[in-house]
Amino acid sequence: MRWFAFLLSLLLMAGLSTAGCDSTGPQETFEDDASRPPSGFTRTDANGGVLSVDEDDWRTAPAFAGIVRVSPAHPNPPGDQFVNIPVSVFQFNQVRGGLVVRALDAADRFIVLDEIQQASSPGAYVFTFSPSLIGRRGLVRLFILDGFGKLVSYGDLMIE
Repeated sequence: MRWFAFLLSLLLMAGLSTAGCDSTGPQETFEDDASRPPSGFTRTDANGGVLSVDEDDWRTAPAFAGIVRVSPAHPNPPGDQFVNIPVSVFQFNQVRGGLVVRALDAADRFIVLDEIQQASSPGAYVFTFSPSLIGRRGLVRLFILDGFGKLVSYGDLMIE
């Protein structure tokens, strides 16, 4: 799987940027978890109400604990609706270069689904995108990264 090798190399490169941080070990474990194939998803309604939980979805990376909180994507599965992923930032200047949500498309290219460039300031933000951008059906892993490619969170979306 070409995409898996690409994703793993991306996550390893992001992990290298944490070499001076106290959270290197836990961050690397988190990135390893994210590099696994998607398995299960947090089912939500159109308003963000959680109907069932996948404990592996939408956790915050150790490097961003207390700085960023990501709420589950909704609706999930999205049907023909736009997907929203709420994000809260709690500290000034701790999210470098904004935030981006990415996924692998049908051609196994790592694509940008949406960006929040002003996320260095505390506040509530929402990623919004059409699942048709991904161009595939089934369980798809979404990755939220800072502007320097450091993994913040990940979760799975069921595209039917």
